[in-house]
Amino acid sequence: MKKLLMLATLLLTVITGTAQSPVKKLNVAIFLYPEAELLDFAGPQEVFTKTDVGGENPFNVYTVAVDTSSFDIQSLIIKPQYSIFNCPKPNIIILSGGDSRRVQNDSTVIKWVKEISANAEITMSVCSGASLLLKAGLLEGKDATTHHKAIDRYEARYPATKFHRKTRFVDNGNIITTAGVSAGIDGALHVVEKLYGRDVAAATADFMEYDKWQPGQGLVIDK
Repeated sequence: MKKLLMLATLLLTVITGTAQSPVKKLNVAIFLYPEAELLDFAGPQEVFTKTDVGGENPFNVYTVAVDTSSFDIQSLIIKPQYSIFNCPKPNIIILSGGDSRRVQNDSTVIKWVKEISANAEITMSVCSGASLLLKAGLLEGKDATTHHKAIDRYEARYPATKFHRKTRFVDNGNIITTAGVSAGIDGALHVVEKLYGRDVAAATADFMEYDKWQPGQGLVIDK
């Protein structure tokens, strides 16, 4: 009798669709360095930590730097959770902008960006974080955007990349670049939409009371 009751309960669960598989957690690594731009990483971090899929947050968000020593970002003391040598394998990588000269000329960092991006599902730069992708050769032959004040300089230095002005984000498939500072929010919402649909992304934007999100302001390269 007990076995029959258990079987009936199982069948009822299948029929009514109440059985739900847990949402697979995706690792989101946010790369930081001294003098990174605060909103470049805080905006996407807010998006990924506040996304809800079936009552669960699908992202495991953590910070990464060259090492785990504390450093200053716009009056905040940041202590990264991991170094580039011991961070969990990321599904999504966020490369923050700011004074990226501190790391774009570090061959160890560029090697890490190139290697880690090859195995990630999505790599997204925010603002001048695009310089790390450029130095790694990951934007050659691709479309991109960045902070409007940096485009002329990057165009002259990297002619193999087509830069777009007045574009909040450019999606090349597994590599996404965004315009300056607050545009990282738009890029992160686009990633959420890409993975879980527009309704989930819109709900995240609504929770954040971010009413500036317009998906059409981005460019998706269809290849």
